Amino acid sequence: MQVDANVSESDIGQVVVGNAATFTVSAFPERVFAGTVRQVRQAPQSVQNVVTYDVVVDVANADLELKPGMTASIRIVSRQVGPVLRVPDQALRYRPALAGDADRTRGPQVWVLDAGRPRRVAVATGLDDGTYAEIKGGGLRSGEAVIVAENGGDTARRPAAMPGLQPVRR
Repeated sequence: MQVDANVSESDIGQVVVGNAATFTVSAFPERVFAGTVRQVRQAPQSVQNVVTYDVVVDVANADLELKPGMTASIRIVSRQVGPVLRVPDQALRYRPALAGDADRTRGPQVWVLDAGRPRRVAVATGLDDGTYAEIKGGGLRSGEAVIVAENGGDTARRPAAMPGLQPVRR
């Protein structure tokens, strides 16, 4: 069986024949199917000024659970590293309400809880899959809680911490 995927023009340069792919379908939301890119078609399609390219992914379907016409949500692996430290992308976008202008203009950074207070930590980022970013350097240590958002409250804003730094697989 094959899956025909529409890949945006901004991402198509990273897709090559042989890339691994995973996908889910609505009929089996908990099951992840695997395949391999067989073809990247050269004819662009433009719908409402959005240009995409058709990518054909070969998939084994021995149990015949996949049916023609099913809608798939697909991820194509263009590069992979691991194990590495990673943080949620929200942690890279977060800035405390009381942060000064100097903290807002510096390069990639995360905020961690240090004795209950936010502390800025400069980082160097690597691969990013749209959900998590690889941390290649900086002052962040494995196991530190990174702040991703602030909880609203009547009198004070308390950071919501998320344990970060887990292996990333792309």
